[in-house]
Amino acid sequence: MSTLIIGTGFVGSVLPAWLRRREIEVTQCSRKPGHGDLLVRDGAALDALIASRGFDQIVLLGQLTGPSIDWALERIDGPRWLIMSSQQLVSRVPSPGTTVALAREALALARGACVLRPTMIFGRGGDVNITRLISAMRRWRVAIVPGSGSEMVQPLHVDDLSDLIVQHALQPTAGLYSVGGAEALPLRELVATLAELLGLRLPLVEVPDRVVDLASKLAPLIGLRQDQFKRLSEAKVASNGPVSEAFDWIPEVLGLRLEQAVHQCG
Repeated sequence: MSTLIIGTGFVGSVLPAWLRRREIEVTQCSRKPGHGDLLVRDGAALDALIASRGFDQIVLLGQLTGPSIDWALERIDGPRWLIMSSQQLVSRVPSPGTTVALAREALALARGACVLRPTMIFGRGGDVNITRLISAMRRWRVAIVPGSGSEMVQPLHVDDLSDLIVQHALQPTAGLYSVGGAEALPLRELVATLAELLGLRLPLVEVPDRVVDLASKLAPLIGLRQDQFKRLSEAKVASNGPVSEAFDWIPEVLGLRLEQAVHQCG
């Protein structure tokens, strides 16, 4: 079997090796020089590549909110295309480009693609979610919980997401699927679990919602948009029933994945 990966990023750095270990031939292309196996600058070059290789699966990793992804979406021709979206699109705190991203999802679905909406992706020391939290806890020796900490979160390890992409290669199926980890738990419990795995006795410091809202105005000073900061105290969950049934996929237990994440952070 053969897979074409369009784009790089965090998932794109893990996925090729994961597919190859399962004896799937992989070609990765990007519009950025030095990223992936091939430089593909425009739709004509992509058409030529797809026609010459006859890929069984095509995975599009580019952000649906980005300005330069329509050239790929216009070439979708059925369920062999897997489009990476985000569960963030249904957030009560919209991000810039949400309307455009939803329109692009609709286009992909109309052309027969499979669209995945993963929750917060983590693992292998390369994400900006749990890896950033682990690093902050080690450095500052304190565990900050935005809001009450009762919000449910459902982190998805990048290895489980990669395994789902393998399952899609084996049985391409169209549709829109939310994807999360094996279980959801309160944010406070997630932070406490990470502290225990780190061997740290850290105080859990709750940041009231009103303070989170006020602090969001300072978010640009630490490299975040205001909407990104506000979403820290928002529930992030998904129902895995449909995607598990469609692809015979079950993610690994969360406790093991969190232990791996701590180990992978060094």
